[in-house]
Amino acid sequence: MKESKLKVALISCGMIANAAHIPAYLNLKDKVDLAAVCDVNPVSAEQTARRFGIPNWYTDAEEMLRKERPDLVSVCTPNRLHKPMSMLALSYGAHVACEKPVAMTYADAKEMYDYAKAQGKVLFACQVVRYNQEYQFAKEMMEQGMLGDVYYSEFALIRRRGIPKWGAFHLKEANGGGVLCDLGVHLIDAALWVMGNPKFVSVTGTASSHIARNERDIVTSLAESGAPAGVFNARKYAPEEFEVEEFAAGSIRLDNGCSMNFKTSWAVNLPPEYSMSFAGSKAGLLLPKMELLSTMGRYQADIKPRLFPEEDPYSKEAFPGHFHLFENAVDHILTGSPLAVLPEETLTVTAIIDAFYLSAAEGREVRAEEIV
Repeated sequence: MKESKLKVALISCGMIANAAHIPAYLNLKDKVDLAAVCDVNPVSAEQTARRFGIPNWYTDAEEMLRKERPDLVSVCTPNRLHKPMSMLALSYGAHVACEKPVAMTYADAKEMYDYAKAQGKVLFACQVVRYNQEYQFAKEMMEQGMLGDVYYSEFALIRRRGIPKWGAFHLKEANGGGVLCDLGVHLIDAALWVMGNPKFVSVTGTASSHIARNERDIVTSLAESGAPAGVFNARKYAPEEFEVEEFAAGSIRLDNGCSMNFKTSWAVNLPPEYSMSFAGSKAGLLLPKMELLSTMGRYQADIKPRLFPEEDPYSKEAFPGHFHLFENAVDHILTGSPLAVLPEETLTVTAIIDAFYLSAAEGREVRAEEIV
């Protein structure tokens, strides 16, 4: 428990740092001091510091950690650097907020959480979609028993043409994977959280890339590719560099008896889609419509509660989930209040990602005992 303000630093100054992490920290000025940022690109580091009035900027993470000695560090790097940068920050005595996924393998994520525990520090993943109003509602309905026993679920997050054309999302060495660890990770986390964090039994997955390398000059949108704000000094994108999956689909079997089917894409010749559904013994639930499908007496009935966007004070922010996440995490570090995104939840999500990529590579079902 800490009574004074937390000193905060960020590693990597890309879109998610500029549009999500820094605005969320600035919202907590009475609890945090945003002291420094770091990026291997000096232009990105200096511009980000100047943009937000942050006093210090660096191009070397260890130098920043050694000189600044922050209490909390945000790791906003490409995926492959999540583990080394998080471990480095933990070794300098900082708590760590790591962008999703914390690691590409269960073994790496387990090592990270074990090290954080040994250091007496908090490591938490930026799994922020669960703060969306529809998932908060779904969690409430699930906990109240409105759905009964849930035995089937599915989700889709489809971008017709929404490949991130900034940063290193499309490079395997930097990012490890493509759309599944960019978009799918969020909905896997949200679905498991709604259901009370069941463990997975097995995963079957397919991954493909047919469009990204072959199309030129198609008109696309930064916002539709996941960047409603925060893209500055972006690395030039080249389609011929594309090395990861643009489309991912599969099935997950859970130990609560539920099976879950999913599909997600950066680029596919299908209409855009964002949906999740749960089929339970008492009712079904459709998201994001927040519509319950059940019966009333002798009649089939659809129930749609009235909800109001203004219930979320951060609804107009580009990334409202980060505002909720850091509000919770900072209070947890300062006062010991319960942490919302728990290590065991993130470990389950990481294990599923690990199993998916093994399944896609080998063309077979992968069971949990092979990963965990």
